[in-house]
Amino acid sequence: MTIPFVKVQSIGNDFVLVEARDVPEDNLRGLAMAMCERQFGIGSDGLLVYDDRPDIIMLRMFNPDGSEDFCGNGLRCAAAFAHRRGRGPEFVINHRGIEVPVTIQADGRVKFLLPAASYDPVRVPVSTCTPWIEEEAQGYIGSALTTGSAHFVVLLDEELDEETFLQVSPKIENDPEFPERISVMWAVPEGDGARIRIWERGVGETLGCGTGATATAVELARKTGRRGLIPVTSRGGTLEIEVKGIDQPLAVLGQAKIVFQGEWPRPQA
Repeated sequence: MTIPFVKVQSIGNDFVLVEARDVPEDNLRGLAMAMCERQFGIGSDGLLVYDDRPDIIMLRMFNPDGSEDFCGNGLRCAAAFAHRRGRGPEFVINHRGIEVPVTIQADGRVKFLLPAASYDPVRVPVSTCTPWIEEEAQGYIGSALTTGSAHFVVLLDEELDEETFLQVSPKIENDPEFPERISVMWAVPEGDGARIRIWERGVGETLGCGTGATATAVELARKTGRRGLIPVTSRGGTLEIEVKGIDQPLAVLGQAKIVFQGEWPRPQA
């Protein structure tokens, strides 16, 4: 017996997608850890568990360490898969309790609408009772916010060197100020948007992060007053985030692709 899967990616952020009916619900954490492992598994930045119901699509995402999180690029990949499977150009995906309206554009790009970002220290969360805006963590000034997942966004004049990135990023991820850990977006403003290098909690460095790019656009808008479409480019590609206001819903636009499909040995009982 095997588990059918599909390998998908959006701006270099890659996932293994399985259907909920095909996997053991009581061990999704262990399945994610096995399937995402790059040396002995399929290899990916996360496991997407997709449940297609008549009126809505339910989606869960597990990191390679087994932790569960909200994931913008994973949501975009699931939307592309749903459209390939016959869904029309507009539908809704429920991801971790958030109902996200999705539109497939004429050019194949996926647009979805996220709730407004939040700097609320309870929602991020951070250990203080006040918003963590332009505060210091491990020697770097940044802001902590959630766009479905928590991010510490650091605006820089130039990119970090390799050694500093690899040493400091995991320290910020696991800083006690962030009780549920946090992803780190190292951002350099450029033109109308920014370039980012990404360290995701539970994963490490990734080529793309949808919620991280969105958090970067919001923090840039807060800092500079910029509004409208803000392009954010990571090593895997560019997303466009429409920011109408810091307290307004956020439209996110980008590509997603189905790479290949296969079968995974079903765990023995």
